[in-house]
Amino acid sequence: MADIAFYKDLGLDFTPHPVSGDVRPIVNEVAIKRSIMNLIKTKKGSRPFNPAYGCGIADYLFNYDPGFSEYNIKEELTRAITTFEPRVVVQGVEINFTDGGQGMDIRVQYLIRNINTLGTLEATITRTA
Repeated sequence: MADIAFYKDLGLDFTPHPVSGDVRPIVNEVAIKRSIMNLIKTKKGSRPFNPAYGCGIADYLFNYDPGFSEYNIKEELTRAITTFEPRVVVQGVEINFTDGGQGMDIRVQYLIRNINTLGTLEATITRTA
């Protein structure tokens, strides 16, 4: 069942198909992972016609408070993914701060609906001054 393309998104590199010349879509796990990563990287309020889209987790790097920040980031990620990525069910979120709060390692575990596949996204977010 995993070879059926239930979910398709446009690849942001716009790689054309060698024969048809059409833009190749990304499918299933790759499409979901890319969508969640875009959601994490998008600052809330930066989309003109959808100001609620995105996460405010980068702000926590500038206001680092170990226990408070970790809990709020987990809640923020879970809320954002649940709201804006209906193709998945969040199974868990892990946060590990690095470099004294200058960066964070994020691990999101999720279940992809319709294909019942577990997925994991691991990302590192760092503070840039």
